[in-house]
Amino acid sequence: MIWTTFNLKKWKHAETEAKIITWDVTSYYGYLPAAFIHYDLSLGFVDTDSVDYAAKHQFWPERLNSELESDPKGEIKVIKTTMGLSFMYAPFFFMAHGFAHLSKYEPNGFSQPYEFFLVVSCLFYLFIGLYYLRKLLLFTFSEWVTSLTMVTILAGTNLYYYASAEPAMSHAFSFSLITCFIYQSVLWLSEKKIKRAIYLGLLGGLIVLIRPVNVLIFLFPLLYNVTTAKQFIERINYFTCKWKHIITIAFLGFFVLLPQFIYWKLITGSWLFNSYVGERFYFNNQHIIEGLFSYRKGWLTYTPIMIFACIGLLFLFKKERKYFLSISVFLCTNIFVLYSWWSWWYGGGFGSRPMIDCYGLLAIPMASFYSVTLRKKLVLIPIFSIGIALITLNQIQTFQHRRGIIHWDSMTKKAYWNVFLKMNMRADDWDRQERYLKPPDQIKARAGEDEYDFNPF
Repeated sequence: MIWTTFNLKKWKHAETEAKIITWDVTSYYGYLPAAFIHYDLSLGFVDTDSVDYAAKHQFWPERLNSELESDPKGEIKVIKTTMGLSFMYAPFFFMAHGFAHLSKYEPNGFSQPYEFFLVVSCLFYLFIGLYYLRKLLLFTFSEWVTSLTMVTILAGTNLYYYASAEPAMSHAFSFSLITCFIYQSVLWLSEKKIKRAIYLGLLGGLIVLIRPVNVLIFLFPLLYNVTTAKQFIERINYFTCKWKHIITIAFLGFFVLLPQFIYWKLITGSWLFNSYVGERFYFNNQHIIEGLFSYRKGWLTYTPIMIFACIGLLFLFKKERKYFLSISVFLCTNIFVLYSWWSWWYGGGFGSRPMIDCYGLLAIPMASFYSVTLRKKLVLIPIFSIGIALITLNQIQTFQHRRGIIHWDSMTKKAYWNVFLKMNMRADDWDRQERYLKPPDQIKARAGEDEYDFNPF
């Protein structure tokens, strides 16, 4: 990961062509320069400064109608995403800010030092997540199975792309936090110590503050080691008896979320505010099949090695049933919710990026798959060979996406097979690809309508 990161050097041309602080990261990161450089979280400077922040992708607020006397333009500006990632960026932002002041770089929040330290922050948190993933897997599996699973999760999935090519996006950070949350959940339910509840409250609050939909991860401690209705009732009774722990988790989670509520109150006048203006879930019109299998952005189409994890759920049911219900219920609920979002393909990117967040959890059934299949001599070589092939495929497709060979949101069946495994494109390949691509119909999707017919078969 370190070699890949320093080989890509995404921060190299930050002053002229931002590669790190752009698109969604502009919102995730915007709280820091707004608060500590411009001293204005209302973003009033966006309209008064001579800098064209919109053209530079440096600030990207939602603009809302306003009737405030203090707002002469009749609109308020609110940062679209929540501030969780700014919390995680913050130590590295301050290091970059100090370095910029002591060097030739402009201390404006967007020059090379800031992008470089954001990359470093991703590696830092990623390694923490991998460290706790190893500790989590070693509760149940051997060192060899654990190592193989970790290599697969990092090198064989789109986590690798988002930890290297788009390292300031939320997914590597959420992967690490959720992995730590699962680890602490297991210890909390076994040790019954208040310090584990403190960790869960802080981690859970930060997980939700980064991506609110990830609140679903609280299903894990509710259902872990529950295999019967009687055990579920016992779990509820356990939570009742440990009410001090539950209050601690809830209070600390709320404490982490409180700055966001205060920000919304100060800017919009409401403690709770949907900053994704005009965007919503359509639970009556999900796109689960497209989200899993489509050529546009299907999870299992572009990250096929996660089929091992799906099969591994069956082995969990037989071998490690304590994990089965919690992971299965979370996975099904998460898939239902994620692919009910109007933009089920989640904009530009490689594969189905919101699924990355729970790869630490899905590493458990993947390890179960390896633990069972690699003990059988008849399937050991085929499974190992398929695994290597799928990891290689992921590396090739990561390269293709970085080069624009795989389009960020307009792939079709013809476009996919036109460039399959191609590392170099001729002029006629590019011409065909342009004809085969089909951009999403944003207007229909926002209205909750099916914008194209999809048949996985």
